[in-house]
Amino acid sequence: MTPRVVDKDTKKQEILLAALEVFSRKGFAKTKMIDVAETAGIGKGTIYEYFRSKEQVFAETFHFFMQKSELLLQDAFSKTDDPVEKLRIFIEIGLVQLLEDSGEFMSITMDFWAEGIRAKSTKIMDLFNLKELYDHYRTLINDVLQEGIQSGVFKPINTLNTASAIIAAMDGLMLQWILDPTLFDLKEVAEDFTTGLLNGIKRL
Repeated sequence: MTPRVVDKDTKKQEILLAALEVFSRKGFAKTKMIDVAETAGIGKGTIYEYFRSKEQVFAETFHFFMQKSELLLQDAFSKTDDPVEKLRIFIEIGLVQLLEDSGEFMSITMDFWAEGIRAKSTKIMDLFNLKELYDHYRTLINDVLQEGIQSGVFKPINTLNTASAIIAAMDGLMLQWILDPTLFDLKEVAEDFTTGLLNGIKRL
């Protein structure tokens, strides 16, 4: 009988999807490697063929999750050339969809980052390149703002400063919602934020 060929990339994705479910349900501290293995339908020994530690599983789960969000964003961007619509899309996906789909996981991610900072743990912090993540989204928003200026839709603003402010505002709203999901409606606050932003940067 011919042994079944295992597609390691597919199996790794299955493990990451299982990890997303387990981390969202149990939190980082209470999750064990065996929990992820059982949810993925594999043996505990098998999971170590793909990941060295729980910290690595968590970090790669985060990157996998963010890649899915990035694909969603790029797909939506490809359907419009309007910089105003692109800003709306970025805020909608980056704030509303991200939290509605995986608010628990994002909350745990913040705890994970905070633990790394508190403990000054290079084991944790080396797994996340937050500067790279922020640089990517700052550049993306900066490019949209530049498009808007060149097309005469936006005022001649400092695009890098504005991009940084947009990210900071979204981070702040995300943190407030994670601490108290009853504080505001995500869609409503995203719409209000987008309207206020556009009122400030659009040409009259």
